[in-house]
Amino acid sequence: MPRYRFEALTYAGKTERGSVEGDTVRAVRQALMAKQLVPVNIELETEWGKQRFWNKWFSENKPLSRADLAIITKQVAILVRSGVQIDEALSVLAEEASQAHVKTVLQAVVAELRAGLPLSKAIAGQPLSFDPLYQGVVGAAEQSGKMGQVLTQLAEFLEKRQALKQKAMGALAYPAMLTGVAFMIVLFLMTYVVPQIARVFQSSKQALPFSTRFILGLSEFIVNWGWLLAILIVAAIFYSRRALAKEDIRLKVDRALLNMPLLGPLLLGFETARFANTMAMLVSANVPILTALHSARSTLGNSVLRAAIDSTEVRLREGTSLSRALGSQGVFSPILIHLIRSGEASGKLAEMLKYGAENAELESEQKTKIFTSLLEPLLILAMGLMVLGIVMAVMQPILEMNSGIR
Repeated sequence: MPRYRFEALTYAGKTERGSVEGDTVRAVRQALMAKQLVPVNIELETEWGKQRFWNKWFSENKPLSRADLAIITKQVAILVRSGVQIDEALSVLAEEASQAHVKTVLQAVVAELRAGLPLSKAIAGQPLSFDPLYQGVVGAAEQSGKMGQVLTQLAEFLEKRQALKQKAMGALAYPAMLTGVAFMIVLFLMTYVVPQIARVFQSSKQALPFSTRFILGLSEFIVNWGWLLAILIVAAIFYSRRALAKEDIRLKVDRALLNMPLLGPLLLGFETARFANTMAMLVSANVPILTALHSARSTLGNSVLRAAIDSTEVRLREGTSLSRALGSQGVFSPILIHLIRSGEASGKLAEMLKYGAENAELESEQKTKIFTSLLEPLLILAMGLMVLGIVMAVMQPILEMNSGIR
């Protein structure tokens, strides 16, 4: 049975907080009121500290993945457009689900629906599976009465978002594999091959060139103090993550990433495509522009772009148009700003945003190909030079020894 955190008021006006088990949010609310507590906030207990890692990610209580969510949304949209009630559609999918965690999440939503809650409120009880963006779109669909149509658009959006993420990860997969292979080769040479040859040099008492002495010293350090080096690397990663949690440092790092040659335009392209896709889907679902902009902001991973959206929201509240407010930030491409301006003038903002997203995706794919085509040979060259440097440093005294014997 899921556990919910609650914040409630007593009849005396005091605030009480705690957690309680219940089948649904409605059942928890009724249980609290039976104890003469007035619920202020009730949410599913999903914090990392409340559950062990194994129970959270490998049990039936783990959240839906993005791939699961996209498939389920598409199936629900098809059933709803065929005339099936939303609770029946989710109940059918829950019965057919082969994974325990999918069945658990869907059954919890169905229970909320049958308790009288609308879909947007029912999925709010599963915040790790249905993020605020998803909840906002479903709420807009309920207000417009076009649930099937909006869910279809939402499913397409989720599929595009997943595909965009896979493209970005795929672009880095091969370079990451090359880097890993290079690291393992160098580690093998420095911890096994070089120490074996070092014994030969020690017995020969031959004067060694600087490059050989450097490689031998580095090898000895890795063998004897590799554990310390590993601790320092882990500590550096931990410190970097702590530092990036600070807004000012994260802003500087993200700005530096955007200004990097090749990588910067590539990151901006993926972020632009994600932003424009989100805005297009929300605007077509009749979500108010400020709400849509705030929701689209949450999909951005770069803090510089998020800050630009914050400034855009301020200017929109002052009465400025979206195209002018967004264009004044100087971060998004002029093509996207021009398309938004055309959409505002023609009344087809959602269509222009969708076209802008497609254009950004196409440019990102082209830049990804250029980036990987340049990065792969550079990595191979760097790996070859490292291995060659180690081999030459080790082989040079051996060659000199052979020439002296002759």
